[in-house]
Amino acid sequence: MNAERFRIADLVLRGSQDQRVAVAVASPALVLSAFASELYLKCLILIQSARLEHGHDLHPLFKKLESQSQRRVEQKWNEWVSSPERKRIYEALKKISGESIPTDLDWSLRNGGTGFVDMRYLHEVETGPRFLIGDLPQILREETLQHRPEWTSLGHGPMTPVPGFENPMPNNMP
Repeated sequence: MNAERFRIADLVLRGSQDQRVAVAVASPALVLSAFASELYLKCLILIQSARLEHGHDLHPLFKKLESQSQRRVEQKWNEWVSSPERKRIYEALKKISGESIPTDLDWSLRNGGTGFVDMRYLHEVETGPRFLIGDLPQILREETLQHRPEWTSLGHGPMTPVPGFENPMPNNMP
């Protein structure tokens, strides 16, 4: 559920139709995406091996998945990066940077797998991270549901308010 909430928050932020808002929240949204991926990977590892994992780097977490899960996620990733929209994005990045960026999941995880930490501290580094895995949480969600199909509708029904917080914004607040 935690992974799902961070995935949804990321989608809400990146889904803004106002270009100014979209630009302003791009980095925070990608932090949410990176964290959602981390939580989905840890959930899958727990389901598959009954082990609790720690750390934020997505690459070693991904390598701890069962090989069948890794193959399914890679297959979905390959479908995703071969879409016309993604191809346009990679071409635009090539024009900006002057170099081709690999599209394989292994490269993306090795170069962007520490995005949860890196993007929170962008102000401390000279060059930004190569976090091109912003839509990975959706693929990991699908893989999680392969193992737990009963979780499909969790968290998407009406929310029960916490007693005393039924109205989070009092009428006298601006």
